Amino acid sequence: MQALLNPQEVANLLGVSASWVYANKARIGFITIGTAVRFESDDVTRYAQSRKRGPQHEERKWESQSDTGKSAAVGSSRKRTTVSDINARLQAPRKGKSRQTNTPHRATLQ
Repeated sequence: MQALLNPQEVANLLGVSASWVYANKARIGFITIGTAVRFESDDVTRYAQSRKRGPQHEERKWESQSDTGKSAAVGSSRKRTTVSDINARLQAPRKGKSRQTNTPHRATLQ
């Protein structure tokens, strides 16, 4: 059996607070002995590895969507909306009836 780590030791290993460790203990995997919460170092290492982002293997490189060819598929590429597009839409006359508001008028006191 491997040595068990307390929440503060796990916090130090992961670079987070002990309260974060308590709040996320189910994600990491924990053991209770009485009321004490303990963690196996293999579980902590496995959790840290599962949170790793980016290329995980040397042969796999970062790709942008344009590199993968996904944007070249028919019907999937969209023109980006620019500020001038938005301004043109806002200034264009609206089709159909104008929307009327039912705002009650304030009564004047005399």
